[in-house]
Amino acid sequence: MHVHRQASISEHQQPTRLIAPRARGASAGTGLLLVAAAVLGGCHSNDPVYFPGTMVLETDGSGTEAKVTLPVRYRQPTQSENSSRAELTNKLGYEVPWLREDRVHVEIRYTIRNLGDRNGQFSLLVDGASEYARFDYEAVAAAFEAADEEAPPLGLMQVSNPPLLAPGEVYQGILREDDFREAAIDLDGMGRFMAPFVALLINRSEVNPIGLELAPNAPVSETKPAPPVQWILPALWEVTPRFTSDQPMTCQFLVRVRDDDGRLWDNGDDEFVPEPVTFTPMVMP
Repeated sequence: MHVHRQASISEHQQPTRLIAPRARGASAGTGLLLVAAAVLGGCHSNDPVYFPGTMVLETDGSGTEAKVTLPVRYRQPTQSENSSRAELTNKLGYEVPWLREDRVHVEIRYTIRNLGDRNGQFSLLVDGASEYARFDYEAVAAAFEAADEEAPPLGLMQVSNPPLLAPGEVYQGILREDDFREAAIDLDGMGRFMAPFVALLINRSEVNPIGLELAPNAPVSETKPAPPVQWILPALWEVTPRFTSDQPMTCQFLVRVRDDDGRLWDNGDDEFVPEPVTFTPMVMP
């Protein structure tokens, strides 16, 4: 018998469009299946659009990690949009991103299934990239290994306190828009403003803004933090779920995007192709 659990998902958040993404490492067969994804109903520019993962992440219970990278496609800015962004950049004194986190809203919905014959635990972490910086745990681990140190098991986001799943049990959950906002703060802090990444990733910025002293609108001190609305953040356009478990399990996911200004790529658009710098921490041996 299959048991099903899920986090609360409100009715107004149900899919309105399902788009086949172009993803790294997708097989030809997977691509053909995704091209056949249906477009569901009419849509408004702010209606959520769902991008299915290009493969099911499956683990054998040995602790080996399964992961996949999914980039979401956006269009190039127009000349007028570039001019407006340049004016705002000059006014604020730092580069304003094209894909703004306050205009492009992202979340991940995931489904975990325990295929094993025993109770099992899973871990789901998510790396990602903005147009300026990429957090890739393999690069972080390599930097620590070069210094003969062990890398802390971190991601830009992670599922907190994952439940123990019985054999056959299915669990659904969401990494929400506010989780992606926190990830955007952390990634931009370490990528553009030299913030210590471990301090960022283990602290919520609205509770303890440690490490963000060099960011725009930086907090005066830990006791007088900046308000939750800080500098104009770059949104994450690429996500990499990383999945492990101690029983055979699968993880399926959808990336949900609300696009306030119609920046998602459409047929005929020139594609915006970011070239983010992969974050590499300085690790002292």
